[in-house]
Amino acid sequence: MFYFLLRRLFFGICVLFLLSFASFAMMYYSKASPIFASNPQAFSKDLQNELEANLNLDKSLLFQYKTWLKSFLSGDLSNSLINSQAVSELLKERLLNTVVLGFCALFFLFVLALFLSVLSLAYEGSFLEKLINFISMSFFALPSFCTALISILFFCVYLNLLPSSGAYSLGEDFSFLDRIKHLILPILSLVLSHLAFVLNFMKSVLKQSLSQYFIDAAFARGLSKSRIYFHFVLKDSLSSILACFTSMSVSFLMSAYVIEAVFSYEGLGSLLIHSITYKDYPVVLALVLFNTAFLLCLNALLELFCKIMDKRALYA
Repeated sequence: MFYFLLRRLFFGICVLFLLSFASFAMMYYSKASPIFASNPQAFSKDLQNELEANLNLDKSLLFQYKTWLKSFLSGDLSNSLINSQAVSELLKERLLNTVVLGFCALFFLFVLALFLSVLSLAYEGSFLEKLINFISMSFFALPSFCTALISILFFCVYLNLLPSSGAYSLGEDFSFLDRIKHLILPILSLVLSHLAFVLNFMKSVLKQSLSQYFIDAAFARGLSKSRIYFHFVLKDSLSSILACFTSMSVSFLMSAYVIEAVFSYEGLGSLLIHSITYKDYPVVLALVLFNTAFLLCLNALLELFCKIMDKRALYA
């Protein structure tokens, strides 16, 4: 186990270093500029060059990357080039909103996919199973931002039931109910766009578990279906289901960031897209490295959990 964690740590450091340089190089050669964040037509070319020189953006790629890396390794995330605010403060302001959105969406995705997969297996070959597959695959075929726009059109424009943007209502006191209303459509868009993949995977895993010999023995002993499904089948399938969620973690995170931008939700996603648009590389690099480190840690923890669940794989 120690060597497993040591290998993952070394691999993670290498990935973070290479990714930071690749991201910095792409930002360096982009034509965007933080000068135009406030007003895209307010500066001449000469004034733009002068302002960029004050920010050291006229220096070479290696010089700028070395300066940023030295600051990053010392624990300083630097300041935003757009508003001079500390990057750590920007991340702290928006992190909670993204965490709440992401974990709520994952929870509802897991519960809904598990319920529908069990329902589909119970009524295999029926009209209900075909209807579930048709609806889930229809939303899976659409891009996540398209699902978000359709939900805004239906629930906000036609029905006028839910807010169409933001993480809370402006100019009002904090309200838990108001926060929930602003979360419903982003969560719905994320869940629907990933439901088909998780649902089909869960169905195949549960069907494979149901064919195991110890499940037949449990039925022969007269155990109740609920106990067999939740105590034996789900426990046997848990490691595979967690591996499924791990494999889609990158796709889910990127979809969450797109959904945040569509709904103007004040999270890390909207901040990342805005920073990329205006070449605010300290913010972009901090977010890219933060997201990558989080995904690497998540993958390592889930892989370790799966190895502990299967003792035979612990020393592989």
